Amino acid sequence: MTITLYHAPYSRSFRIAWLLEEMGLEHELKLVPQATFRQFARSEEYRKISPTGKYPAIQDGDFTMVESTAIMEYLMSRYGDGSTAGGLKPEPGTHDYGRYLQWFEYGEAGMGPYMNMLLAHALILPEKHRNPAIAEWAQKEVYTCVDFIGDGLGDKPFICGETFTAADISIGYMLLLLKVMGRLDGTPENVQAYFDRLRGREAWKTVSAKAA
Repeated sequence: MTITLYHAPYSRSFRIAWLLEEMGLEHELKLVPQATFRQFARSEEYRKISPTGKYPAIQDGDFTMVESTAIMEYLMSRYGDGSTAGGLKPEPGTHDYGRYLQWFEYGEAGMGPYMNMLLAHALILPEKHRNPAIAEWAQKEVYTCVDFIGDGLGDKPFICGETFTAADISIGYMLLLLKVMGRLDGTPENVQAYFDRLRGREAWKTVSAKAA
């Protein structure tokens, strides 16, 4: 069956596009240009696929999913090579797996709410609806999250150690948002070096080139 991904640049669908490339899975990428992604999200066509009009959405045959980290788990479970998804996650039941789960979930559940607040009140909302106090608070919380990531990294190349995992995809997307906002500068040096390693991966480059 063909996996179809609805992808809008800089949305959470970036995680899925990146994972699909890392896994080498054949798929169809339906890229929604940044200039029209809001209009398409409100369209009757897309609301039949994603009722909330958010990205990503995937169709795997006649099966549809719309939540980014859940989609990642699904793809690794369904198409990965055994329980470790071809090296993208540690062996379940181990301490390494617990560490992986923490960071995999942290990229969305831990850091995501603060990032959403920051994006809304510093960038997305019409200026008259932005609250500078909320933006300032959200930025402090985001930087606290980034400091935590830096502590977790230490001098390791990836968040779980020597090996790249799907947790790096989950967290790397949040760092991409910070970079796009021009707010990654000033974060810990090891986090900036980590981000550079992530965007140096061939799968990242491929996704970025397709979305250009």
